[in-house]
Amino acid sequence: MIAILALALAAQAPAQPPALRAGLEPLGFLVGHCWRGEFEATGERDTHCFESVYDGQHVRDRHEVTGGARVYRGETVYSADSSGAVSYTYWNSLGGVSRGTMRPGPERLDFGDESYRGPDGRETTISTFWRRIGDDSYEAVSASPTSQSMNRTVRYRRVVPEVSIATSRGADGSHALAHEVLVDAPASEVWAAVATAPGWTSWAVPVAWSEGDLLETSYSPGASRGDRTTIQQRIVARVEGRLIAFRTVKAPDGFPHFETFREVTHLLELEPAGDGRTRVRLTGTGYADSEAGRRLLDFFREGNRVSLDRLRRRFASGPIDWTREQH
Repeated sequence: MIAILALALAAQAPAQPPALRAGLEPLGFLVGHCWRGEFEATGERDTHCFESVYDGQHVRDRHEVTGGARVYRGETVYSADSSGAVSYTYWNSLGGVSRGTMRPGPERLDFGDESYRGPDGRETTISTFWRRIGDDSYEAVSASPTSQSMNRTVRYRRVVPEVSIATSRGADGSHALAHEVLVDAPASEVWAAVATAPGWTSWAVPVAWSEGDLLETSYSPGASRGDRTTIQQRIVARVEGRLIAFRTVKAPDGFPHFETFREVTHLLELEPAGDGRTRVRLTGTGYADSEAGRRLLDFFREGNRVSLDRLRRRFASGPIDWTREQH
């Protein structure tokens, strides 16, 4: 019970965002949030999510454009050198890459003349600046002499996330990663979804089995117990209807840094939130302060977000259809 209490406290402790490296501070208001705007000409929606990387040494911006013929994704990493100058590299799902330099100015961020090279080798110059408008919006103004579609002004507004994400650091230097989501169902129904093998197949994985304190799952619909694709979770503590603590004791073949990951303890908590809803919090503690630990932290930041969003969707629109879902 003492171990359960310690995990619960770790899950509830507020996470303090790391200070950003000198030069990156002008991006600080964006970090830890997602921002969404609409392209007026096409009606497509562009969502950018910013995060600190390596305890503030860099800033990452992942974005996704939806509403068109297909989903378009891209990622930018901002880095500052010893003088405080900020360079950035952008790459996207089409195979294109661009590079440039960001310079802060009065009430705006100036990204200069960005040189974009498409997958066909063609180069395009794009000039962009962002203008902050209050605490919850900014305006992106871009222009290009050769690409008419890039001549636009887009207002981005801060998005209240369906799944919130926070990180913290323990006294021993290890990291904790917490995800939280509000589910539109009473705790008893959510408990059945997270505490049983049939429940897991409705939101987390296509196939699952349970025996005693062992839960085995796979993202491969044709998997069999114990094969190379399965994941095994050992339940180390359980409070009926309230929480489950577990560790991963088997990973799929080829999963990187598993010896480091098996030291991470996960706590899944349910808390009634009124109006028939339940707050679900998933916390992983014990991510090592090492290259392997940081890579795992980065991987599960997004992976756990996707999983908890599926749990939310399961009660919003029904069990996940695994024939249509991307893993």
